[in-house]
Amino acid sequence: MPAAPAAPPKPPRAARPRTAPAMPAAAAAPAAPTVAEAPVSDVNLILEVLPFAKLRAGGQTRRFQILARSPTRTPQRLHAALDALTLQRLLGWLAAHRAVWNSQPTSFTVNLSIATLEDERFVHKIAEALNEHAIAAETLGFEIAEALCTQHRAQVERFITQCEKLGSWVVIEDFSFDSQVLPLLRSTAVRMVKLDPKLTSSALKDKLSQALVVATVQAAKVMGIHCSAKRVDSQAALQWLTAIGCDFAQGAALSAAQPLEALANVPDPTSRVAAIRSM
Repeated sequence: MPAAPAAPPKPPRAARPRTAPAMPAAAAAPAAPTVAEAPVSDVNLILEVLPFAKLRAGGQTRRFQILARSPTRTPQRLHAALDALTLQRLLGWLAAHRAVWNSQPTSFTVNLSIATLEDERFVHKIAEALNEHAIAAETLGFEIAEALCTQHRAQVERFITQCEKLGSWVVIEDFSFDSQVLPLLRSTAVRMVKLDPKLTSSALKDKLSQALVVATVQAAKVMGIHCSAKRVDSQAALQWLTAIGCDFAQGAALSAAQPLEALANVPDPTSRVAAIRSM
């Protein structure tokens, strides 16, 4: 039999198209900070002054509390940075505007967080800043909440001792006559207690609150320190605090906070006290 014809050659296999090597995925851009995580910014920070109104005659020193305002909420981990920035801004402004505040004795208080109180070198840094700006240490006071005094006793005691040596002073804020805090009043650096506003707001209708406020006012006199009320929002409360011998008060019934830059024009709330007394 004749041989079968040879099979035709197979067509060449088509070449596969080459694909470009896969590129590594681009790293995700870091998320923008949320409002709660917004960093402390010198641009956004606004400093205001809230005056202490004198309820009793005597003494020429004007006293102001510094309030730091920001459009964003500062997370707790940045509280120390906020405290530092507040003091930096305050001391810089005071050094540049001495004529506004230095014509008569004037002092300023700044609230401190536990993060700042835990920094053992904080007072040393303040001493350097005061020296750099040629500002007397007694110009500056620090407000510490009573709760911090009880929860972080060792840090607060160390800080108060450092303030004694520096010459700056301390205010115990939201004071409620807590027995754990009373020994701190022995320090010469502690020169004022600010009453817990819960006590002063209820004192006119609750006898226990009234007794605690009166006891605090009298104890402060014996210890030779000042007593101040805060968030006083009624004439009745102001008249009562004046009658029992409270030294100072702050609140809507007296004066609103004003920008630091307007310090020269901040009205003296003492005249408001006199007007209320005469009612």
